[in-house]
Amino acid sequence: MADAVLDCRGMRCPRPIVEMAKKMRVMDSGQFLELWVTDKVALHDVPAWCKKTGNILSSQEQEEEQLKFFVKKA
Repeated sequence: MADAVLDCRGMRCPRPIVEMAKKMRVMDSGQFLELWVTDKVALHDVPAWCKKTGNILSSQEQEEEQLKFFVKKA
């Protein structure tokens, strides 16, 4: 489903958001990014970043300590 996967497991805030922003800049509108993180702060930061930038958080999942976010580039 994702056009790109970004593995930020083990990174602490704000690095996952910084890396996601860099990756999204090179993606085309309508493409999906699958972001993997372990920092629970992302539960707040990713939705807030999407709202601020106009990108769309289409879903999020949690598997044990790993969080997965699916973000559509606006």
